[in-house]
Amino acid sequence: MIVNRLLLKKHYSVVLIIFLMFIHSSCENKLIPEKLSLTSRSTLNLLQEKPQFVMYMNFKNMRGTEFWKTNISDSLFNAEESFGSMLYNFRNITGVTISDGLDEMYFSNSWLGDNAVVLKGSFDRSKIEQKLEKDTMFRKVQRPDGKSVYSIVNNILYFFFKDNFTICSSNSLDLIDKMRAAVDTTKSGLLNNSDFINALDKIIYKDNFWMVTTEKTFIRGIFVNFIEPASGNSSALDELFSKHRTADSISKTETLTLQTLFRNIDAVSFSGKMKNELGIIVQFDCIDAQSADYVEKLFKGMIAISKISNAVGGDKKSSAVEKMIQGISVKTSDLSVQVNVRITQDNIGEFRKNLKLNKPE
Repeated sequence: MIVNRLLLKKHYSVVLIIFLMFIHSSCENKLIPEKLSLTSRSTLNLLQEKPQFVMYMNFKNMRGTEFWKTNISDSLFNAEESFGSMLYNFRNITGVTISDGLDEMYFSNSWLGDNAVVLKGSFDRSKIEQKLEKDTMFRKVQRPDGKSVYSIVNNILYFFFKDNFTICSSNSLDLIDKMRAAVDTTKSGLLNNSDFINALDKIIYKDNFWMVTTEKTFIRGIFVNFIEPASGNSSALDELFSKHRTADSISKTETLTLQTLFRNIDAVSFSGKMKNELGIIVQFDCIDAQSADYVEKLFKGMIAISKISNAVGGDKKSSAVEKMIQGISVKTSDLSVQVNVRITQDNIGEFRKNLKLNKPE
């Protein structure tokens, strides 16, 4: 009897150890969202309350990484013209660049076409204002309170110094006035959008760059323009796993497919972190476990199809893509489906080598 008790106690100890090991392993695998800095949070009140998306880039933090020094430069951003002529204009105005002096950028856009831009950096304010006063390319626009903001001639772009280290800009004078009125101690602008703030708090990486949207129509566009063309045929992916059914707001049911999936996602975000390599996480915050399961299977299916396509092709030129695909992982945590992508120096080396091999003569 005593022996049995000792054996039972031993078994309980083994089970407890295994359970604790599992819990420890789970905690290690679960990525904890970084905290948004107080400065970044207070800056959100300068952006409009209901944007279709918000993007943030911290060039100062990224510039210090080995990945940035090896792979990224001003010329790359200017060549791609990611933000049209905006950065080029501010480069001419301020003299600071992504590589030197421009530390942070916030960019938001609404469905009405109004955008808001906040730039933080090492600005020589007095020198810049002297230039603005003399240069005929710029003009002053008088506001109802008697104060002025600057504008580029023949360009719908207004801007002003919020402080010595912050420039605010918009194509909307109404938004400019709201940015001017905002102070650190007030809860205004984007800070009043609780859905967005909740989505932002959930993203993993916040120190280098991130983008967040909670707009359903924008989320639908992501699926239409990215996932469906990538898969070639959305129905093929739907057939990779069983159909799901979900209750809508009037207690009816519908088949959950790529065409209706956006209704079941509260937010989509991507964020990245640079060190010696670049890690990117694309997150889909779902309304329930069923939707999260569908999204997880969707992306695992896409990855499986990509792997099969590369394996069947057997083309050495696709080795860079294949290696990157091998580095993609998908997991779900608290109804958030996270697609993790690693871009290493080896990946980039392979891509550059292939570009040279495929360069037209």
